[in-house]
Amino acid sequence: MNFWNFPSALGGNINSINDAGIETFRNNVVEGKVREDIQNSLDAVKDRTKPVMVEFSHFTLDITNFPGKNELINVFKNCKDTWKGKNKKSEEFIEQSLNILQRNKIDFLRISDFNTTGLVGAESAEIGSPWSSLVKESGSSNKGDSSGGSFGIGKAASFLASDLRTIYYSSFADDGYESHIGVSNIMSFRKQNNEITLGKGYYTNKNESTAINGLINLDPKFIRKETGTDIYVSAFYPKSDWKKEMLHSVVKNFFITIIEKKLVVKINDMFINHENIGELILQLEDNEENRVLKNYYLLLHSKNVRRFSYSAFEYKGNITFKEGEAELFLMDGENLNRRVLMTRETGMFIYEQKNLSGSISFTGLLRITGKSMNKVFKEMENPAHNEWVANRFHNPSLAKKILQDLRKFIRETIKDTYTQSNSEVMDAVGLSDFLPNQSLISSEGTIDKESITSRVKSINSSKKTVEKPKKKSRSKEKKKSEEVEELLGTTGIEAGNQGEEETETETGTGNETGNTSKDNNDRENDREKDAERKQNSTNTISITSKQKYLCTDKKSGKYKFNIITEKSIQNGRLEFIGIGEQSDFDLPLKNAIFNNEDIEIENISANAINFKSKNKNKNLNLTIEIEYPEYCTMEVSVYEVK
Repeated sequence: MNFWNFPSALGGNINSINDAGIETFRNNVVEGKVREDIQNSLDAVKDRTKPVMVEFSHFTLDITNFPGKNELINVFKNCKDTWKGKNKKSEEFIEQSLNILQRNKIDFLRISDFNTTGLVGAESAEIGSPWSSLVKESGSSNKGDSSGGSFGIGKAASFLASDLRTIYYSSFADDGYESHIGVSNIMSFRKQNNEITLGKGYYTNKNESTAINGLINLDPKFIRKETGTDIYVSAFYPKSDWKKEMLHSVVKNFFITIIEKKLVVKINDMFINHENIGELILQLEDNEENRVLKNYYLLLHSKNVRRFSYSAFEYKGNITFKEGEAELFLMDGENLNRRVLMTRETGMFIYEQKNLSGSISFTGLLRITGKSMNKVFKEMENPAHNEWVANRFHNPSLAKKILQDLRKFIRETIKDTYTQSNSEVMDAVGLSDFLPNQSLISSEGTIDKESITSRVKSINSSKKTVEKPKKKSRSKEKKKSEEVEELLGTTGIEAGNQGEEETETETGTGNETGNTSKDNNDRENDREKDAERKQNSTNTISITSKQKYLCTDKKSGKYKFNIITEKSIQNGRLEFIGIGEQSDFDLPLKNAIFNNEDIEIENISANAINFKSKNKNKNLNLTIEIEYPEYCTMEVSVYEVK
């Protein structure tokens, strides 16, 4: 007889509804679910000569067919008695769950994979087996070095997608055993015998919470006939267009794997495969994120793409990279993103390396395929799988060196490949468009509106010759350096590569606020706080704008800005962001003055200016002063305050 078993804590932890692993995916539930499910399926591939298929299918189930429904209702009633007046979030979740279980119908999302090994180990429930790692263990992962997963917390994404925090696993394993089990990850509660539970329960037929023999068939339109795993997410009620979000997440994060015919994805009745992935990407709406994605797709199909193998490296601690363990793909052309997409063996989108060159229009992709490099960079990868962090490695200083060597290889390959060999200095094409036009500057030093129509982030001068130039006299080099400094000071363009090796900060992530450098964990926390702040700001509307700026006093950190907004605004907010190599940072504002006489500054806080005006304005002219005594690349986010 099957039943819900919630083991007692016996003096252990008492857990509320907040779970650290689950909260990791709070910011983007659907994308987190897609990334983790597909990654897990790719890690369990059965036949590498064929693609893995992952299917996401929505269906509605009569509540009478919900496994263990009545028992689960009693569980939530016990939770209600236990947490009454003690935890608001837990109380709200309990009321929501009881309401769902009283309905006539309940929505499910089924995630099924094919050409995979299934949950081997379900019959023995042996610790460390794929079944035990997924179903019973916390923070455990026993995957190989080339796998995508490494922390054992990706399974938490399924619980966050369920409004009941309850899912069912059903598997036909490669060892021939068919099984299923339910898992409810809720909160501790007091049983009738006065014992306190751990908060996690299992739909099982034994007190040891082992798997039930046989598959579970909740979806009336689906019957499993081959090895693989089915995950049933109960009470799947997303607050957005989940099919659209899933499609975007699939094409963004796994387009490489799909192009290589290693993956096919099905969302309800729509297939995503190597035959239509290009059409789906090129049909995405026109915004900056999708334009960048289109650059990467075109790179893989361009006749002009160039491929470069990473050289062999030896490091202390018996770490050796053989030649070709990573490969860099590069393409040049007009209006490209000047970024390199960083990936590992699975081909999943990890992050974009920025600030590699300000003078060359290119796009690139770096793929780590070697066993040794995958092992090292997997250890550096954060739980969200969107950054490589040196401090996560067992030897942080060594990891910093490894990261710096990889970035140096990328930067120098770009420079050597796309600089001409017949001229000593490259012409900065279009530079005159960004220099101040004296005829358009008034006697007060302000710039007429017509002179500014677009934004410049950075233009860097770069040597064209691949070979090392002959040594010049100190006086000649000094004079040339002063000329470049004078040019950059006049235009306010970031001082970047001057044909020599670029100096990096300790973390290897580019410019930092002030003269100190944060470690990557602090930067990750800052980004999360910034995202949360913007997400919770319900009284502002983001406004599209064109921007242009120039530096008037480097030592004082003074810049003149001209911002042309898409629509006229009367009450607004400007947020100034510095563009870092791997992530952005807030620019610390000291002062600001609008040239528009009818605009009044309400307050300046951190990196933001709140202002109001007597009239609605499209053109915003102002001078800012920042606490940063170096040239920096920056941009402004414009918001209308309701």
